[in-house]
Amino acid sequence: MELKEVVGRRRSIRFYLPHKPVERAKIQKMLHAAQRASCVGNVNNTSAVVIWRDEASAELLKRITPPLGYQQMQTAPVFILWYADTDAYEIERWTGHLLDLADQRRIGVDVEETKTQINDVLKPVFGSMWKDMAVSPLAFMDVGQAVAQATLVAYDEGLGTCCMSSPRLEQVANLLDLPDTAVPICLQSVGYPAESWEAGGQTRKAPFEQLFHEGRHGRPFLPDPEVEEQLRTEKLLQREAPLPDRDDELRYVVRALGLEGEFVHFDRS
Repeated sequence: MELKEVVGRRRSIRFYLPHKPVERAKIQKMLHAAQRASCVGNVNNTSAVVIWRDEASAELLKRITPPLGYQQMQTAPVFILWYADTDAYEIERWTGHLLDLADQRRIGVDVEETKTQINDVLKPVFGSMWKDMAVSPLAFMDVGQAVAQATLVAYDEGLGTCCMSSPRLEQVANLLDLPDTAVPICLQSVGYPAESWEAGGQTRKAPFEQLFHEGRHGRPFLPDPEVEEQLRTEKLLQREAPLPDRDDELRYVVRALGLEGEFVHFDRS
């Protein structure tokens, strides 16, 4: 598929084929895509733990189940816990990554001059603020970019995914041997969809001109209808949910997977 079609076909999949395992190679491809994501100063703060359902303890599955993830947790064969590692911003490590970018000719022009600027100017400034930057919106955005790239590769490989809320650190840290520097961002279910790839249609979003502005807030970025028509041809824009047969599909999938009943899970322990 072309990139725009992958973006357009992406859905949050909540029903998976529990009997169809996900190939390890496809998970590796997702992780490689995450590894290639942009991150400030090349700090590489995105990390993840891959959890195979068949190998996970009942206690771990209980602790990672979010309130609105019941269907996913019952059927997905794989889960990925994505987290930010704040230690990646530690000043010596961060400076080392910047110096390496200079050696790679990725920042600056003159290598030695760039390294001098990093050591003499940037390092003293970052040294006093790296702990705050490690938990800043920019740091978490970088993890989000990594997860997004992994998500698109999953869809290109024929998989479905759904990002859910992150488990509480104190409940999963020991079960997964997470470092003290870990900040869980989200839990992602992965598997082969039991739903059709359309999954009821493309999710309706807020109006384009309500979300995006030009020049200043309050001046809408007005979309060009010809561009929107082009994006429909390229399959980034698709039929909106709900499709006419969605109710029938949901009833069928729920019965087939034996998921009648509980769809919201609250662990009050």
